Amino acid sequence: MPQLRQTWDNQQFFSGSDDPAIATTIEQLQADIAELETSCAIFGGLIETADNLPAADIPDLISKVKHVHGQEVSILERLGNVRTFISSILSVDSQDAQANTWMPKLQQVGAALSQAGTPLDVFLVRASDGFITQLLAEPELEERSFSISHARRLKDQLLSVSEEKLITGLGVTGLQGWGNLYDDLAGSLKCEVEGETVGLAKAANLVSSANRDTRQAAWTAIRSAWSTREDSVASILNAINGWRLEETAQRSHIRELHYLDKSCHQSRIERETLNALMDTTYEHRAIGQRALKAMGQALEIKQMAPWDLFAPAPSAGGEENIPFDDAIQLIAKAFSRLTPAMGEFAVMMAEKGWIDGAPTPNRTTGAYCTSFRSPREPRIFLTYEGTMNNVMTLAHELGHAWHNWVMRDLPMMKTWYSMTLAETASIFAETLVRDALLQEAKDPAQQLEIAWQNADSAAVFLLNIPARFEFEKRLVEARKDGYVIADKLKPMMAGSWQHWYEDSLSEYDDLFWASKLHFSIASLGFYNYPYLFGYLFSLGIYAQQEKYGAAFNDLYTNLLRDTGSMTAEAVVMQHLKQDIRQPQFWQESLLIVDDSVKQFEQLVAQQKAVAIA
Repeated sequence: MPQLRQTWDNQQFFSGSDDPAIATTIEQLQADIAELETSCAIFGGLIETADNLPAADIPDLISKVKHVHGQEVSILERLGNVRTFISSILSVDSQDAQANTWMPKLQQVGAALSQAGTPLDVFLVRASDGFITQLLAEPELEERSFSISHARRLKDQLLSVSEEKLITGLGVTGLQGWGNLYDDLAGSLKCEVEGETVGLAKAANLVSSANRDTRQAAWTAIRSAWSTREDSVASILNAINGWRLEETAQRSHIRELHYLDKSCHQSRIERETLNALMDTTYEHRAIGQRALKAMGQALEIKQMAPWDLFAPAPSAGGEENIPFDDAIQLIAKAFSRLTPAMGEFAVMMAEKGWIDGAPTPNRTTGAYCTSFRSPREPRIFLTYEGTMNNVMTLAHELGHAWHNWVMRDLPMMKTWYSMTLAETASIFAETLVRDALLQEAKDPAQQLEIAWQNADSAAVFLLNIPARFEFEKRLVEARKDGYVIADKLKPMMAGSWQHWYEDSLSEYDDLFWASKLHFSIASLGFYNYPYLFGYLFSLGIYAQQEKYGAAFNDLYTNLLRDTGSMTAEAVVMQHLKQDIRQPQFWQESLLIVDDSVKQFEQLVAQQKAVAIA
């Protein structure tokens, strides 16, 4: 078998951040974007009459749109490749000077591309239904069908072309600049853990240590590191959310918009769906609280603390060390239970050097899946150090990668799915791995170790993720009244944790707003609730396996392939004939979680009974 790799090999694109071809590529992109801007300019003069175009002009306009479409696809492929390449370098080494120079440049190029296409984008939103129908009847433009129809739902939020361009242009050094600053801070901070100086990524892994003292020391060190930058992060959060509120106010010229409207549109869900998800989960928050209580009993801890939230199962017998190759084989075997192709894909990712997990000194925190656009190749980033949490993170990201892979033959614009649906495949993959491990466990101790992952997921998704959503709502409401200082953010975060965790924790992490990257992502507000959506949604899909039998894999694959062409509501109705705007869908998924927590509680009780005997 070919050797499995734990570091990226992206040299088919560029040799490194100092490759002269990067500058050449960017220069060509800038020239092509200038040509695109010229091609799109004509549509700016047609916006006022877009809903009543002369019939004689329509064929020529459709021809011009087709030409622009071809230009955009070519630019997007090349820009996507160079942007993914530079991002991959900065993930491994956040201090790479040349890559840090290229990233803001690429953001400027991206903004220029958006600005160049703005006249056409606005025109297509304001054009008549009849024109859009004729336009999308063209085979070359069919891939734009969903993106155009979805954008047209925001018709009453559009500003003028010049205003739309201004917002995009200012966002490069304004909005995006604040997100870049957070990334710089996260990559440069160091932590002192038990006498050793480590980066944030290493410290984050130590919070998963089997030794409680080490977990607490790592958690405290991370908190201490961020406390030295809390005012800077407060500035980041205030700037990002202040920007979003002002933009929302400017777009409220026809109807007043709520700050969640843009998030729901980006997530391709309705507010009714979001409300049903959050309200139903809050009614069942006790499931997550019970999971934490049982985890504490297994760890022989009177009450779980924030540094215990990522603790491994006590039956692991000390520090776990699952080699990377073993993790890939374990995951591949679990994936193969759904379809051999998915298992083979997991191995291929490692063989080809499409996964980077080896620890590095200036490594950024977190894990993610990204992809190159031409050729369509996914990439995974994480910091792998052999823990079971690392294994599940790897499975999660491989689920994302599989989602990308089954869509690789689709036109590019049909592969752009929202975060809500993106998290479905990743959490589905985690569930496959956990269930496979649980079925293979030979004794109660092993069963407890695997069931621990189910309990941990229940606690994270039913408590931690909603607490993040609660905090972000409180932050935005407070930001309406002015700048929110760090000393106000702390009780705000503690209160958000209290709202969901209640007495299931001994204390709350009131500095979580600083240490969690998600709050400082400039491009996407309310980043967190899609994880809860994906968790419960994926369980609802997973539970359909018995019902559909041998046809299930095709159903699942087709569902994934439609995620770039439909809203979440339409995808579920199309493939599962269910309405996710209603509480019943989410209640059924929560019953699955409840059953898994009950199983875990029983295994903990058995463990205690054996210990007493």
